[in-house]
Amino acid sequence: MTSTNDIIFKVVFSLMLTINLLGNSLVIHVVLRNRRMQTPMNYLLSNLALADLLFAVFFIPRRLFITELKQPGGWVGDFLCKTFTHANLSWVASVAAVITLLFIAWERYVAIIHPHSLRGRMTKGKLRRLIIFSWVASVIFLLPETWVLYYNEQIRSCAWGFPDWLGKADSAMWLFVIGLFPLGTMGILYGRVVRRLWFTTDHSANTAQRTLLKSRKRVTKAVLLVTVVLGISWLPNLIYYFLEMFQLINDTATIETSVNSSEKLFRVVSYVFISINSTVNPIIYATQDRTFRRYMWRTLTNCFGSRNRKVSGDLQESRATVSGAAFVLKGVGIECKIKNAEEHDLDYCQQTQQ
Repeated sequence: MTSTNDIIFKVVFSLMLTINLLGNSLVIHVVLRNRRMQTPMNYLLSNLALADLLFAVFFIPRRLFITELKQPGGWVGDFLCKTFTHANLSWVASVAAVITLLFIAWERYVAIIHPHSLRGRMTKGKLRRLIIFSWVASVIFLLPETWVLYYNEQIRSCAWGFPDWLGKADSAMWLFVIGLFPLGTMGILYGRVVRRLWFTTDHSANTAQRTLLKSRKRVTKAVLLVTVVLGISWLPNLIYYFLEMFQLINDTATIETSVNSSEKLFRVVSYVFISINSTVNPIIYATQDRTFRRYMWRTLTNCFGSRNRKVSGDLQESRATVSGAAFVLKGVGIECKIKNAEEHDLDYCQQTQQ
């Protein structure tokens, strides 16, 4: 790429790094610090946010300093390639994110298609095991690549030390096991969920049931949008890697060189798409989920020392959600019954005489 294009991409990556760190840290903080947000779905979303954050920490800086990065040779260079300079840790985080999205799709499927199933219910113990599994499985998946990585002093770049057939197998695993299979599985699960929520006639006159249906639609729409963004962002790079390993395209230039070619430009653009995927998820939560948006805004206003309680004051009491509780304001003689403390709707307030 030309120097102009290089500057443009560095500006883009810097902006995405800032948004990523702020947004995903905010998601994790909101879930861990607010009891009302500590649901199985939100714990999975916070694990996804952690994966996206780690991806940015280990991947985007490499894109920023790739032309200035000069690493030593020998065993030190091999160690750096296996840990930092080839961004293998970022690929571990990306695989964990894909596995987490699979668990989210399964949670939505069970919650909506089989709401009374005890086996499919997401308990705290099961949730903890699934989160641990997502990271252990991603580390195991990346072990072969990490093992054969070394620093090639001739091309002054990290390179894989496996034969051609193993490189082809690795690219096929990425495309089908991490790309097409998870997306296909999530497509089937969400297809049934969408059919049940949007295309099944609901004749229920129960207000609580209609409210629950509306909430399920909102959450499903958010995670479905995250899944669509994942597919759009990742497939170009996975397809490129597959075609490159099977020598269906010519890419004699490595990413560390400055060769102006359409193949290299497409490759770098695909990296931009991958980085966008890990950046936009908190924005999706904030725009699609009102509760997430309010807690995010509350955290930001508190962080910047805002005293505006008109916007966030109602959330300060939401931890102690009550239903049908009565309280008496002594000295005034007013007895009020709160039906919905979350939204602070006072159904009635009856004044009594002492």
